[in-house]
Amino acid sequence: MTTTAPASGLGDVEAAARLLREGPNELPRPARRSVLRRVAAQLRDPLVLVLLVVAAVTTTIGDHADTAVVLLVVLGNTTVGVIQEIRADRSVEALDRLGAARARVRRDGRVRTVPAREVVPGDVLVVGAGDVLAADGTVVWGESLQLDEAAITGESLPVEAHRPGTAVLSGSVVTRGRGEVVVGATGPSSAMGRIAEGLVRTRTRRTPLQRLLAVLGRRLALVTAALCAVVFVLGLLRGEDPLLMLVAAMSLAVAAVPESLPVVVTLGLALGARRMAARNAVARSLPAVETLGAVTLLATDKTGTLTEGRLRVAEVWTERDGDLDALVGATVLCNDAPAEPAGDAASPGTDPLETALVDWARDRGVDVAGVRRRHPRRGALPFDAVRRRMTTWHDDGEGGVLVVGKGAPETVLPPPDESTRADRARAWAEDAAGRGLRVLVVATGHRRSDPTAAEAEQELDPVGVVALQDLPRAAARGALDGCRRAGIRPVVLTGDHPATAATVAEQVGLAGPGEPVRVAAVDEDADRRDHLLEVDVVARCRPERKLELVAGWQARGEVVAMTGDGVNDGPALRRADIGVAMGRRGTEVARQAADLVLADDDLNTVVAAVEEGRRIHSNVRRFLAYALAGGLAEVLVMLAGPAIGVALPLLPAQILWINLLTHGLPGVAFGTEPSEPGAMAAPPRRPGSSVLAGGLWLAVLVVGTTVAALTVAALLLVGGPDPRSAAFLTLGLGQLGAAIGLRSRRAPRAVRSPGPDWLLIAVAGAVLAQLAAVTVGPLMSLLRTTTPTPAGLATATAGAVVAGFVARWFARPRVAEKGSR
Repeated sequence: MTTTAPASGLGDVEAAARLLREGPNELPRPARRSVLRRVAAQLRDPLVLVLLVVAAVTTTIGDHADTAVVLLVVLGNTTVGVIQEIRADRSVEALDRLGAARARVRRDGRVRTVPAREVVPGDVLVVGAGDVLAADGTVVWGESLQLDEAAITGESLPVEAHRPGTAVLSGSVVTRGRGEVVVGATGPSSAMGRIAEGLVRTRTRRTPLQRLLAVLGRRLALVTAALCAVVFVLGLLRGEDPLLMLVAAMSLAVAAVPESLPVVVTLGLALGARRMAARNAVARSLPAVETLGAVTLLATDKTGTLTEGRLRVAEVWTERDGDLDALVGATVLCNDAPAEPAGDAASPGTDPLETALVDWARDRGVDVAGVRRRHPRRGALPFDAVRRRMTTWHDDGEGGVLVVGKGAPETVLPPPDESTRADRARAWAEDAAGRGLRVLVVATGHRRSDPTAAEAEQELDPVGVVALQDLPRAAARGALDGCRRAGIRPVVLTGDHPATAATVAEQVGLAGPGEPVRVAAVDEDADRRDHLLEVDVVARCRPERKLELVAGWQARGEVVAMTGDGVNDGPALRRADIGVAMGRRGTEVARQAADLVLADDDLNTVVAAVEEGRRIHSNVRRFLAYALAGGLAEVLVMLAGPAIGVALPLLPAQILWINLLTHGLPGVAFGTEPSEPGAMAAPPRRPGSSVLAGGLWLAVLVVGTTVAALTVAALLLVGGPDPRSAAFLTLGLGQLGAAIGLRSRRAPRAVRSPGPDWLLIAVAGAVLAQLAAVTVGPLMSLLRTTTPTPAGLATATAGAVVAGFVARWFARPRVAEKGSR
């Protein structure tokens, strides 16, 4: 295989040619199901099998009209189900593309970020701490490069990989250092690709909501079967034909159970996830979409989330004027940022702090590249969240070694002693931190030879202190206000000095108007875990403590969303109910551990995603209330018929026709309903609560009984030779009227989002189809209906209006599940 010169990397033209020849760098995927297999899966559904049995029975007794209606219903349900499945699959595939991994490669001498699927053999990967290797390859050079290969080899300990020629595997996580890797194998040929070959047949896991609804569906099926048996027995007692009553009972069972609910839920979740993506929140799993609506606590980092993440040097301290040049030189030596602005500054590995230091030096007229050439680096101890410091050593130009370190004051400066330079630096740093600045101590030392890792950070003298400023995001205050209105408690987890964190928290209004910000430092409260769970800001918070805090909040019953961007944030992001990774500045490890990736690193996007999660959950409840109320109305009408002297109030074909109209497009359209105005002012729903909680069962009973009573009234009050047709029309229009009543309240037109009202369109189409069933000749013959009298039409219309008002004023307020916590 042809490799490439690591100095410049591949050219764009050559990379494109290799991508075409080798194929995309993607893991094997399960084959997409064909339309025929999807149709077969739909026909294996138990309720569809019941319909096919009904068709066989009606054919046997010569009832060809009912047979035609049953087959029409099967065709309609199957077509809608297959279309919904295909749309849901495409939506999920689109989300996979949006949330796909990225990699930094050297192309034409420049470092750029590309989708990992576009990495080809011969590419040069530029990797740093927090990256996930996109392909197999060989290390060209590395500096303290360490990899975690547990996902591939099962080896629990990280391996050193800084030596040139070291073979590395795709899927490995860079836990420390930096380096470059020449790609050798991609896609199915890589280590991850070979492992994935055995996983392509793994079945997709259903979401918790889908499992809950499946249990509900089974219970409803049992209750419905019992009620249908009662209808069948009552018909026999009235002397009706046993075969006709069997068909009627089976048709009623099909109509009473909302068999399209699982597909509607899947489609609603997938479409909701696409809407989140349009608002810069990429959901990496469907369960995350439904969990968002239940979040009660948001643990967020500070830098880049509450602040802009664009640091600049605001103030510096040195003991003597002559130390300033030494301070500037030291900050560009102990620094991994490029000497000149190039490539993607927002990509992982480009630390905003280090970029700010290089920009400051450049603004002072320092030739950064020249300083680094005069003092080439000989070794380094990279920054990590535990040590909170970085150390490098260089040629000092006189035959010795210059050691440079930078980091938090408490890690770089020696313990307080007397009135020394270190004590004065510490006092200045504490004063700057109290004014909301981020402080960094820079220290140097000289050695005769290269130090060991243990020796490098000993006996360094402070050169000065740099104070950097990161301005609060203008939109952060609004995002935090939105969290509090929604019943979500915001908490800041940061590694910064307590005074710096407290100042920023006050500037963005973390605790709310007039409320003091409660701050605690982990080191000061190491033995007071419960206290840390109660404050607004946890300062000096190391990654392992984040994991403990998340577990502590969850033990108290909180549903925790947590933001993170570093490689060490991965465990806490996985432990949180919703892990949220920063898409711009986050590491690949954080993105792959998270459930939600923010494309714009904006906290407001989290609030928007929570609103979308609540909207989806409300719409599932909305559809469920509508479908169950309709099924209940049909069962009650069939049960009431014998009591009023009508053995069979509705024919099997008429029941199935109503089911087709009401559970078809109107049911799917419920998934497109917008959020209720004020939905974010309600408390979060209780975790694990029933989907019918908040009085929704009562709403189903009231609406279903109302529609049934109106239908029975049509049977009793409407004269003419065929009161059944008036009842048929009333039952259909009554359910569609309830659908209109269950619509969400619309926001004022000035702030309403553009787009068609799909529910209104679907209901209008269903109303026209229902009217056609009693006015169009071929349909009338098929369904055995007649055109109702004016009294019948008036009764059906009144029934639709009354059902709509009852649903609007009694059922719709319970859909939002307000105050369920």
